[in-house]
Amino acid sequence: MKVQEVKYLSDYTINIKFDDGIAGNVQLNDLVEKGIFKVLQDKNQFAKVYTNGNSIAWSNELEIDATTIYAELTGKHFGEILSPKLFHASN
Repeated sequence: MKVQEVKYLSDYTINIKFDDGIAGNVQLNDLVEKGIFKVLQDKNQFAKVYTNGNSIAWSNELEIDATTIYAELTGKHFGEILSPKLFHASN
């Protein structure tokens, strides 16, 4: 699961597309209220969002793991995403 594209939409909302076809809009209002992410309350700074494939970032020091966003979009738990069940072919 890799992020193909992330775009700033408005306010604190981004659109994100993953390489497996999962895509959607995510509001990050809560994120900008916490710790080091408070600098993103400046919407001009927030709009500089980008991806390195594994995370959504605003700088080298300011990023979140894409798995968090993927889980929110799909409703799956981290365990399901990181360690999917393996199925064996029947004979």
